[in-house]
Amino acid sequence: MRDDRLPALVMLGPDANARGGIASVLRIWRDGGLGSGRVLRYLPTYVDGSAAAKLRAFVSALLRFTGLLLGGRVAAVHAHSASNASFRRKSVFLALARRAGKPYIFHLHGGAFDRYYAGASRLERAWIERTVRGAEVVFVLSENWAAWLRQTIGHPDVRVLPNPVLPVALPADVPREPHTLLFLGRLEEAKGVFVLIQALARLGGVRPQLRAIIAGEGDLAGVRAAAAAAGVAGRVELPGWVAGEAKARLLARAGVFVLPSRFEGVPMALLEAQAAGLPVVATRVGGIPQVVVEGYSGMLAEPDDVASLVAALKPVLADAAEARRMGETGRRRVLKSYGVERVRELLEAAWCQLDVASYRKG
Repeated sequence: MRDDRLPALVMLGPDANARGGIASVLRIWRDGGLGSGRVLRYLPTYVDGSAAAKLRAFVSALLRFTGLLLGGRVAAVHAHSASNASFRRKSVFLALARRAGKPYIFHLHGGAFDRYYAGASRLERAWIERTVRGAEVVFVLSENWAAWLRQTIGHPDVRVLPNPVLPVALPADVPREPHTLLFLGRLEEAKGVFVLIQALARLGGVRPQLRAIIAGEGDLAGVRAAAAAAGVAGRVELPGWVAGEAKARLLARAGVFVLPSRFEGVPMALLEAQAAGLPVVATRVGGIPQVVVEGYSGMLAEPDDVASLVAALKPVLADAAEARRMGETGRRRVLKSYGVERVRELLEAAWCQLDVASYRKG
């Protein structure tokens, strides 16, 4: 049994049942046994629900964290952060950690941190820089994000930690539909769902079987209206947010995974689609080009460009055998490069550095 009196590595992030990329990553960490050999306490700083529920979760976690600090039960901190409110929440905890002399890892997820930083006031930029530079180690999802942080924030130890992915068990009773596109993500302009609808309308005239499953939360009414206006309402399915077996059935059914985002880190949905053997058509943004090898495991398009997305989809839809080959290539590559054991190795190295820093400061 874990001794709750021992100093622990305290991990900050969303509730394990929350929707979103960070929670998905942390569930894989849990299922893969990452951190199982350590004294680790997880404090959820965010929950799905009303504004009041979110506030209660934040205050509760902050009070618990303060109590752990005062009781000498914090050895170090690992904070999972995105932009805007996510960063602001974590920065409060990390300020307390700095005050108490506790080393921490700042783990940046998401693909909009540069936009958040650029749009921040001078005072908030200074706070961002203080928070990030105070970290013992900074984790990011791709080399382009590492380069941005080194150049903009100036941290000396920025490391790429890929999101882990596990093999996806697909139900055997679901037949693959080569002309069914699958999108998994938030339904908003930044994710390119309206570009996808326009591409579907352009391709539908020559491909009568073509349809799209657009799964996720967000602007459902806007997506329905856009599909109706484009004349493809009958070709679009909107199942809402999916997880577990429902997601596995969609991954088994679809022929192509499509993610035409404006910006990204390394999206979990894309990694899961590749682990399920799907060819990917995505945009050339963030860490995606490091995951999707154009012409081998999928095709890349420019963001906010319907013609570019159509051009990228055409060869994948035209040759089912080639699409299957791309999917299998992507599956092998992602399980090798983004497997749990590779992530475990990188995590343990950073956590051991926190151990040394904690001992030195203690």
